[in-house]
Amino acid sequence: MNKSSKGALAAVAAGVVLLGGAGSLAYWTDSATVTGGSINSGKLTLTDSTTGTCASAPWKLDGAESPAGATFVPGTDTVVPGDVPTKQCSCTVGAVGTHLRANLAATGGAATGTLASALTASGTFQVNGTTVSSITSANNGQTLTATISATFQPGADNTTQLKSASLSGFVVTASQIHS
Repeated sequence: MNKSSKGALAAVAAGVVLLGGAGSLAYWTDSATVTGGSINSGKLTLTDSTTGTCASAPWKLDGAESPAGATFVPGTDTVVPGDVPTKQCSCTVGAVGTHLRANLAATGGAATGTLASALTASGTFQVNGTTVSSITSANNGQTLTATISATFQPGADNTTQLKSASLSGFVVTASQIHS
């Protein structure tokens, strides 16, 4: 065999080895297109819908004594053990999202002063007369009623007479969760 034939044969052999090591040149393949689309975010809002505003809504005394639901004027009126001054505020729920859920909370209401240890501040929530702890997109446009209260401990002793406390402001919060 001459030199050029040997060189050509070596080149063909090298090509076969390289192709054989890389796999077959013939194989089947297919593909499918997965379409994209628009992704839009929802919203979560609480808009004060209290007559006037929540800030101007009056505090009321509990109904245990007469007159039930009497207006309570902080800084002027006095409380006795067992009294529960409350304030109700209304918010229109803005809840838009395919599977939106938000927990409700009333924070703040921290008491300071000599009567602070005898007070317990809390908040409860209702939508359409039903007590709730969370809202969903099904509540969009509905009215959320927040009842904020400051309970003067019923068992408070004589050391709580002629004392005072100041409550900080409350914040009603809807916090989106993903469960």
